[in-house]
Amino acid sequence: MNLRTVDEPGRVASGALAVLVHLMFFSLLVFGLSWQKKIAGPVVVDLWQDLPEPVKKVSPPPETIKAAPKPAPLPPKPVPEVKKEPVAPPPKVEAPKPSAADIELKEKLRKQKEDEAARREEEKKAEAERREEQKKAELERRRLEEEQKEAQKKAETERREEQKKAELEKRRLEEEQKEEQKRADEAKREEDRKQRAAAVERDRQQQEAARKQREAEETKRRAEAAARAAHQKLIDDWKARIQARIKSRVVVPPNMEGNPEARFEVVLLPGGEVLNVTMKKSSGNKTYDDAVERAITSARTLPVPDDPDLFQENFRELTLVFRPKD
Repeated sequence: MNLRTVDEPGRVASGALAVLVHLMFFSLLVFGLSWQKKIAGPVVVDLWQDLPEPVKKVSPPPETIKAAPKPAPLPPKPVPEVKKEPVAPPPKVEAPKPSAADIELKEKLRKQKEDEAARREEEKKAEAERREEQKKAELERRRLEEEQKEAQKKAETERREEQKKAELEKRRLEEEQKEEQKRADEAKREEDRKQRAAAVERDRQQQEAARKQREAEETKRRAEAAARAAHQKLIDDWKARIQARIKSRVVVPPNMEGNPEARFEVVLLPGGEVLNVTMKKSSGNKTYDDAVERAITSARTLPVPDDPDLFQENFRELTLVFRPKD
């Protein structure tokens, strides 16, 4: 035997109506507090204490197929008829009566609107007057601009005429200046040509004089060089004679090694007599140094030139160098 649960009629609608009423009541309370700033008046609301439980629909379980032969199907049982209950209409909410504060607020708002309208009217009037004044000022400005343009046009025409006259006068003066400048340039070119010719002639003369001077200096230099060479050769010849006279008297030691150098400074008299002998550098062999010094002293009179100036400059104090193998 199969059992079915029948839903209770009107349960869903009743729940939704209850929620709606509560939302309306809450909105009315919030709106009244925020607009009137006081506790809202009483609200008549129909409340349902108990709601009919909805009928739950249960699906029949599937029938088990048995191996035994199926009995003849029984006729279906009649479904009980569900009666629909009428849905209650939503409760009517009465509007709250305006309070003294509301009336005062409405009056204040009305006065504000009137004042605002009057202010706007004044502003429109002032704006119209301002526009009229602006229009008059614009017309005056345009008139002044037209007069100024005419004056500028007239001044521009006069200025152009004056400028044209000035240009013509300027061109005339420029032509005159060009002619004068042309004549001056021609004269300057002629003067420059003459100056260049004179400069070329001066350069030629200077170069010729410089050439002659170089030739004279070269001739003099060669003559002086020849004279110095001859003078030096004369000095070297006399020194060679003196060296030969002294070396002929030097007795070289038999055990002499190498070719050391001994340097002596000899002071002579104008006739060639030896006045003083000083050794400036030793050869390292005392026997050889003594032999050279004895040879200089024993020579007594050395060959010297007869020219007193030549003797005084080159042979008064004479430095002699001796090497045993030279």
